[in-house]
Amino acid sequence: MVSDTEGRRKLFLPKSMNVFCKWLVFSVLILVVLVPRSNAQNALFAGVAPSMEAGVGYSYLNGGIPSGDRLAMNGVDASFTADFHPSLGIKFDLGYERASDVSNTGHHADILSYMAGPVFYPIRRRTFSAYTQFLLGGARETGVNFDSSGQILTGFVNHVAWAAGGGIQYRLTPFLSIRLGADYMRTSFFNSNLAVQGQNNVRSAISIVYTFGERREHD
Repeated sequence: MVSDTEGRRKLFLPKSMNVFCKWLVFSVLILVVLVPRSNAQNALFAGVAPSMEAGVGYSYLNGGIPSGDRLAMNGVDASFTADFHPSLGIKFDLGYERASDVSNTGHHADILSYMAGPVFYPIRRRTFSAYTQFLLGGARETGVNFDSSGQILTGFVNHVAWAAGGGIQYRLTPFLSIRLGADYMRTSFFNSNLAVQGQNNVRSAISIVYTFGERREHD
């Protein structure tokens, strides 16, 4: 913690990229173990081609700042999903949300999240599918808070983050879909005592999705 010329204090915490890397490796290993090997006698995946999807769209995040008010943030969400099984895939998610002039301080707040994890499809049809997901990684949050005397605190926290939620996807063409999703996302920020504290967020997104490779679900 240091002080600037205006008497505002800033907090800088180390990054935690190793947690994200370990979870990414773990997720890939899960898929390798769960997805059975195909052979001439096994028709489990008949009629289903491997597929990959890339999506990008608008996201809205309602964040619960520790020791402060909730904050509305707007941004963009990008994802890449590889489906190795009709009911299971792995997703990589990168999100960025931002709010300007937080609490009339002249400072902005933003969250950059980077997560990955399994995606499950309880319903999957030719034009419609529903999914649930659990993502784990990290989030770097920059923003503003206040101490007990009302002094402005600015800084950032880069810490472990996770998200759990689901959504629906509707196919417009063989290669283009629209996806609606929502997650509970857990991140961290500093409170009025400059201690790192968990933060409860709700994130929603609408995305345009492009599918690489034809996927042939049941009607």
